[in-house]
Amino acid sequence: MQFFAEEETLLGSLVSSLQPKKTETQKNWGVFAILFIAGLILIIISIPFASFLILNPKPFCLLFSVGSLVILISMLQIIELKTLFNKISSSAATLIYLISLIACLYTGMFYMGYFYTLGLLSLQISTLIYLTVSLFPGGKSGMHAAFKLIKNQIKGIFLKKTFLPL
Repeated sequence: MQFFAEEETLLGSLVSSLQPKKTETQKNWGVFAILFIAGLILIIISIPFASFLILNPKPFCLLFSVGSLVILISMLQIIELKTLFNKISSSAATLIYLISLIACLYTGMFYMGYFYTLGLLSLQISTLIYLTVSLFPGGKSGMHAAFKLIKNQIKGIFLKKTFLPL
């Protein structure tokens, strides 16, 4: 069974237009770079708005969320949709990312909760990093090794009888 292979449907034609063409690898890497940089620019533009999260979290949430979505869409240019769907759907981080994205937009636009918005943004950032790195070969095992190292360091700090380095 092919994933959205029929180009007769509207969804199939939309997906096929987003799919990278196998003969145009240079163009696909260029589109990937442009979209990835555009996503990074949106995230960088959102950083100055972080100081105004208490007063108005809407601009930061919108810019950061759109930037993170553009980065994930840029992955479509170098990875086939079926492979991307299989890699993303196999992790719980995708569900956490989508929930944090929707909840962040909700708290930013409708509910002016500073701590909720900040917590959801940090969750969104961490899951976006995990999803982006896990798409590349060896990225998932590298992230698991990094999380294990951080976990051991935190355990070492809290299991000591004193916090002073004596």
